[in-house]
Amino acid sequence: MSLNEIIERFTLVSGYERKEISRYLPIIRDCMDLFEERISCELTEVQRRRVIHACAVYAYRCISRLGRDIGVSNFKAGDVQLVTDENSAIADKLWEEAKPLIADIVAIDDGFSFKAVRV
Repeated sequence: MSLNEIIERFTLVSGYERKEISRYLPIIRDCMDLFEERISCELTEVQRRRVIHACAVYAYRCISRLGRDIGVSNFKAGDVQLVTDENSAIADKLWEEAKPLIADIVAIDDGFSFKAVRV
């Protein structure tokens, strides 16, 4: 995976223009690192494309949730506007659709579960 491939896919799923993305590069890079450390096998080309898509969607989800946690629903700086309620709902839906497509490749842990219980 390369950062450029993820950014290209991120622009497609998020609707952001390339010039708007520079401020989010650290988050996108962190998402890429997270995915790379959770990949447990050598990827085929098809698997690699699925992971790139899922990583971009996950980054979009993380970015769209930035304001929601502190109670900001609209933010505008110059020509850039972020509407977190709409973006969050779209990003959450895209992430839920992407997770099953990479479940066989990337270890995803959205919560916790008991692996074994001894009584």
